[in-house]
Amino acid sequence: MKKIRLDQLKMGAVLSYFTMAFNIVAGLLYTPWMVDKIGQADYGLYTLANSLIAIFMLDFGLGSAVSRYIAKYRAEGRNDAISNIMGVIYKMYIFIDIAILAVLFVLYFFLGMIYVELTPIELEKFRTLYIIVAIYQIIAFPLAPLDGILNAYEKFTQLKVCSLLYRVLSVVTVVFVLLFSSDVRVVILATVLAHLATIFTKFALTKKYVNLKVNFRAGGRKLYASLFSFTAWTTIISIMQRFTHSFAPSVLGITSGALEIGLYSPAVLLEGYFYSLGMAVNGLFLPRVSRYIANKEEDNILKLMIKVGRYQSAVLGLAFIGFVCVGKEFMTLWMGQEYTKSYYLAIIILFPTLISATQQIAKTTVIAKKLIKYQAICMIFTGVMGLVASYLLSIKIGAAGVCIGTAMTSIVNITYMNFVYKKKAGINVFEFYKKCYLRLIPCYAVILLLGFAASKFILLSGWLGLGVKALAVGLIFAATMLIGYATKEEKKQLIGFVKKLSK
Repeated sequence: MKKIRLDQLKMGAVLSYFTMAFNIVAGLLYTPWMVDKIGQADYGLYTLANSLIAIFMLDFGLGSAVSRYIAKYRAEGRNDAISNIMGVIYKMYIFIDIAILAVLFVLYFFLGMIYVELTPIELEKFRTLYIIVAIYQIIAFPLAPLDGILNAYEKFTQLKVCSLLYRVLSVVTVVFVLLFSSDVRVVILATVLAHLATIFTKFALTKKYVNLKVNFRAGGRKLYASLFSFTAWTTIISIMQRFTHSFAPSVLGITSGALEIGLYSPAVLLEGYFYSLGMAVNGLFLPRVSRYIANKEEDNILKLMIKVGRYQSAVLGLAFIGFVCVGKEFMTLWMGQEYTKSYYLAIIILFPTLISATQQIAKTTVIAKKLIKYQAICMIFTGVMGLVASYLLSIKIGAAGVCIGTAMTSIVNITYMNFVYKKKAGINVFEFYKKCYLRLIPCYAVILLLGFAASKFILLSGWLGLGVKALAVGLIFAATMLIGYATKEEKKQLIGFVKKLSK
């Protein structure tokens, strides 16, 4: 059983990185082409429509409940409890889906009053996009627990295959329709169809690989109370999270218009790739953390957090510093000279993610220990602060204001949550910072200095020049991290890995 779990974990990690690599490469290649085909303003509408998908896929904490409760009950060997809790959760999903349908129907008639900066032609297009997104939402929402089920049962391979399938389908369908039409409405329809195909594939895989019985007759005050005490806080977290990147296009639609959304879009697209890089393996550890807690082995949580955090610091640091050094040239080559501003927007929103993404094991522990109310309290404050700051700043400076507001929110949130990890979750964050960051900061500083110098001395231009500069920064990063950051054990593991590859 342990070997099967390890194999699933390894394969899940491999598929995560492969999916992420495909998504990044495909997105970088076809996004400029798509913008050229549909235009910057319509690309802003496309981004706005996709942000609505994210906003209305809010699951009121039930998705986290699925992962948390199944992982907990599996660790305790309580299959009957799994059947009961899933029966209650599915009934709640269906009830919420009906409520969402009513909200979407009413909201349609107020789109013109909400997005006042859209022109009449843009608004008419967006109404059609809204209808497509709304239909997708109603179909997809009741099937949202599938991710949590596959994750909790440690079917990481199947889950990551579905993620890869979605990325491939979304790119293929969008490219296909753009060959015949430049209508943004057809493009968003292709994206939605890729979503739906993936969801139904996920459903088929769950039926095949997970022996899960759902007791729809389950209920009772105690069961509902236990579920509500968990989901109430996760709902707040989910809502507040939508005050950042998902709500940002809507804020700009109110204050600045489609062109500013277009400038914001490449930055947030890169942030999404960066975040995916940080989350590629962290989502695989909830079952393990739950077992540590159930078996009274909580000392292993800090060890796991340090191990994963150091690894993430190296991976994310390479991406962030590489972008800082050569990202401006990349942005102009990728999207065009008029998108230079997007480079600075991206740096602003990438930096907080560099820190928070290395601490996902601690966030997983907060979920496993049912301590999420502390995160929710913080999210209420920072979410409102971020929304207000983004709105006020965007009036004056457009997309830059949204990015600054988002970054402020993230930094305050990170600071508060570190106190929660220490005081409530029992994680020695000082030890984590010492082992993960103490030697990292001077290494980052050296790499930035040498990386900027290398990018200035290399006189090649165009994509070839960018590639050479990126390679130089990468070599500087690898050498500096190996000499100044890696431990003896990490160096030994790296040598062993290289030897395996060379065989």
